[in-house]
Amino acid sequence: MKKLIYAAIALSAFAFSSCSDDDKLPDVKPADRGTVTDNLGNVYEWVRIGDQMWTTSNAKNGPALADAQYYNNFSWKYVLDDSQVDEYEKEYMPVYGNLMTYEEAVVSAPEGWRLPSDEDWKKLERTLGMSDADSKGMRGEGVAYAMQATDSGCELGLKLGGSVVPVKSYGWIDMDWEWVGEYGYYWTSTVEPAYDAEQTFVYYRRLTANIGTVSRECMRSDCYLSVRWVKDVE
Repeated sequence: MKKLIYAAIALSAFAFSSCSDDDKLPDVKPADRGTVTDNLGNVYEWVRIGDQMWTTSNAKNGPALADAQYYNNFSWKYVLDDSQVDEYEKEYMPVYGNLMTYEEAVVSAPEGWRLPSDEDWKKLERTLGMSDADSKGMRGEGVAYAMQATDSGCELGLKLGGSVVPVKSYGWIDMDWEWVGEYGYYWTSTVEPAYDAEQTFVYYRRLTANIGTVSRECMRSDCYLSVRWVKDVE
């Protein structure tokens, strides 16, 4: 499946050996696991990493991307055309979940859970061995591989599901398509007010195919990214 979209991610004991190709990283194993159900009845597994519980698959609730529209200077247009809707619902969502705007992502979490903040992501990254979590750009060699693992290590299974970014050029809004499987973009709940008073910018995480580092940057809140949830251990 080629298309998705262009763009402008301790209270328990752990065994330490290797979590990726970098043998300096800790081998972080889930201390506990369970399930949580969203408002649409979708069931997700979670794993306990340190003093947090993280879902291990992308959120599938929220408004349908098939209904999303954007405006150019002439009319409103659907983000997905008719030929893409069926592919998105039947092929993309079962694997990669739903893509949501920042505002949609904030309210998507089940009761007691939340969209991870920038600090939540940094806590996870430090637990997985990242020493420069506060930096922007690409950081933490090997940590991205640990985050993507599904049946070893921390078992978070972060997917490379792409994103949808409204691209403004020549006075109108247009959408540009990117390859699924190349990038995975994940919202945080943390707004960066220093960018632009007229447009909300929010921190996100990006994972890239065959690259072990995790990118920490900011993106417009009207973009469509993947969503995970987190909860503190009581």
